[in-house]
Amino acid sequence: MVEYSMGSERIESGLSLEAKEQIALVVVKDALKRYNRPTVVWSAGKDSTVVLDIVKKACKELNMPMPPALFIDHGDHYEDTMKMLEDISKEWGFKMVYAKNEDVLKNVDANNMVKVKSLNATNQKEVARIGFTDEEFAYDLETEVGNHLLKTVAMNEAVEKYRFDALFTGVRWDENSARSMEVFISPRAHPDHVRVQPILPFTERNIWEHLFKYNLPIHPLYKQGYRSIDGKRDSKKTSDKPAWEQDLEHTKERAGRSQDKEGVMEKLRLFGYM
Repeated sequence: MVEYSMGSERIESGLSLEAKEQIALVVVKDALKRYNRPTVVWSAGKDSTVVLDIVKKACKELNMPMPPALFIDHGDHYEDTMKMLEDISKEWGFKMVYAKNEDVLKNVDANNMVKVKSLNATNQKEVARIGFTDEEFAYDLETEVGNHLLKTVAMNEAVEKYRFDALFTGVRWDENSARSMEVFISPRAHPDHVRVQPILPFTERNIWEHLFKYNLPIHPLYKQGYRSIDGKRDSKKTSDKPAWEQDLEHTKERAGRSQDKEGVMEKLRLFGYM
């Protein structure tokens, strides 16, 4: 049974965690067999860590090496995030690929602003493509232009550079309405690739159940009360309780990240955001 709550977010409540894990494993194994240059988009956050774990299990069953993990580096990460990337990649035996829009980051001025005319031709074209017309913008993930350039453009450039044909992502149906109609294998263009989304039916509660069930690494900020982690500027605590002890079923997961308003998210996804 699929239920809808918290607005129009899609929540799968009829399947057990074990069933969802098996579905995810089937999706991942199918993709690993069909695509030649996959990568796991990993942020060190809870959802992408679950995906990483499922990919690891699938590779073991298929007797395949783990694909590299792709980290989108927007330049505003917590030290704990960077340490987790390094530690887990070494422990689990996979390579890290870092996607970074160096052109934008090098043009951030003393006031944390970026002048559009200071950017290269590619970034100026992307600014125009999303309809931004001001002369400058803030170095901030909460804005459409900042998010697009620092995340989506950086990711797409890495996809082209490394010729990735499949991106495993941690998108879930219940996160927000913009993601509620996603499918397991989602073809994308510019550049051409597919998004493989194995944990779509997982709820936020399922994510924590899986992490604890398999004793997986957990970003330390979750214990401090953060439910959604990204940059220092846009991540905020939602409680003093650890994330897994909060009211996950009746409160917004991304309440501490204002860029994730529904309208903004829907527009960003039109231009390639996850």
